[in-house]
Amino acid sequence: MKCVSASASDLTARQQGPRPLISRPFALWRAVGLFLLLAILAGCVTAPVERLASQARLAGLQPVSLPTADFMLQGYERAAAGRHARIYIEGDGRPWRAGGRVIADDPSPRNLPALTWMASLPGPSLYLGRPCYFQTSAQPACNAMLWTYGRYSDRVVAAMAQGLQSWLQRHPQIDSLTLVGHSGGGVLALLLAERVPAVVEVVTLAAPTDVALWAELHEYTPLFASLNPADIEHWRPQVRRRLFFGEQDRQVPPASFAPSAQSIPGAQVSVIPDIGHDCCGPALWADD
Repeated sequence: MKCVSASASDLTARQQGPRPLISRPFALWRAVGLFLLLAILAGCVTAPVERLASQARLAGLQPVSLPTADFMLQGYERAAAGRHARIYIEGDGRPWRAGGRVIADDPSPRNLPALTWMASLPGPSLYLGRPCYFQTSAQPACNAMLWTYGRYSDRVVAAMAQGLQSWLQRHPQIDSLTLVGHSGGGVLALLLAERVPAVVEVVTLAAPTDVALWAELHEYTPLFASLNPADIEHWRPQVRRRLFFGEQDRQVPPASFAPSAQSIPGAQVSVIPDIGHDCCGPALWADD
């Protein structure tokens, strides 16, 4: 029993391969199976959603739903005076489980550094969710490709751009944006900034600026349905881009990714000593 769409189940089946035979008395096996089923149904979707809602509520943030052509994006906002807002994008979460052999039913991240940063800084801001992340119920357009090989696809970026534009329409006093993205959220921030004219600054934190190189480095299947910032030839002018890497980061080692980051016109690249993939707190990049 899985909380996934049919397409996700098909992909999972191909990843898992044959299952071992288990010898158990039928009654005991049925009882154990029922217990596991109830546990899955209780926790497969709600745990990340409830964790996010709890932390956001403690920070005084308000939930917001942002409609797009195919999805309803979930996020949190802080309404405050000001014409400039920060937009926070979390990392990829957990697209896979079982050591990368099985597609996760719910990719929503358990660790929420971007939300923590948002909670610590004043001013108008939005925690922008991705398609199919932090959902309390299934959306027909969701399928596993959107959080696995197509996690940075044109469809994902276009939906997030639509959601962000709809949020701006609700807040007409805001006329400029800084996008703050952690890990894979930084990849999306770079891509999203090319589509939203209000973006004047991008801050990426431990972001793999070349996703093809990232997959090759870790010997993963290439993200064949995703866009790659390293392939962008013409970047929007007059956008400030600050890219931070942790010196001890094994997931996104700066020695591998700083060169592609430095190839972005006007990019300011910083390697922060004695820190890993949890790079980097607002003390380094928040100007106010």
